[in-house]
Amino acid sequence: MIQFNFNRFGKLAKWSLTNDKGYYVKSFLQVFVITTLAFIAFTTNFLKFNVNGNSQVYVSCSVFVIILIMVTVITGPAWMFMNEKGGHERQALLMLPASNFEKYLMRYSTWIILLPLYIAGFFVADLIQYLVNVVAGNEGVMFVTTKLMDIISKLLREVGPDQNRLTHALIAMLLWLNSFYALGGTFFRSHKFAWVLTTVTFIVLGVLWISVMPDSSQDSEKITMLEVVIWDVIFGAWFLLNFWLSYRLFCRQQIKGKFVNL
Repeated sequence: MIQFNFNRFGKLAKWSLTNDKGYYVKSFLQVFVITTLAFIAFTTNFLKFNVNGNSQVYVSCSVFVIILIMVTVITGPAWMFMNEKGGHERQALLMLPASNFEKYLMRYSTWIILLPLYIAGFFVADLIQYLVNVVAGNEGVMFVTTKLMDIISKLLREVGPDQNRLTHALIAMLLWLNSFYALGGTFFRSHKFAWVLTTVTFIVLGVLWISVMPDSSQDSEKITMLEVVIWDVIFGAWFLLNFWLSYRLFCRQQIKGKFVNL
């Protein structure tokens, strides 16, 4: 069977979106409600956040949104099987007339589909907090989106040549973590707690890495371009390895299993 076919994948996507519609609607409503409550709680000063005596409630809302998006991007792959509640859903997935690669790609896309839904929920919640504050007659009313754009613009202006390597390292780490959670999502059988178990595994491996590696407190200026390239190759290979292992575990999964997919 051909590994990827656009027509077949389109039919698989249509089936998955129809079958998982309830899950996407539920996830959207959860984020929408939580975001709305957080925005209203901060902007109405029910939860106060001051820096040097100045209210920073809209900064708090912006940070909340940034954290929400970052958590979704990093841990999203671990949610690829969250909509499967039992063996029946897993059996239905395995019996679909599509290749394993197409099924894996569709399952991985779960967080990519959720991300724009979360962003839409953020915009609606932002509109609601704005209307609530206008009706309440509060001072300094503004959209959280405006403050968020201001923060992002300021960060982009401050990123100069000295910060390029830091930005480069953060992007590499973000991509690697995404692949790590993709591996955890297929390695652990618990769909509900796969992201928790993966996080615990990451912390344990991080502690072991720090304890084994020697202390190399180099200044960023002392890091050569060759070292940057070497670390790029290492993280790139590790990134590909995580996804390859994740796909292999997906192909090995059974309808009934134990704690892990081995």
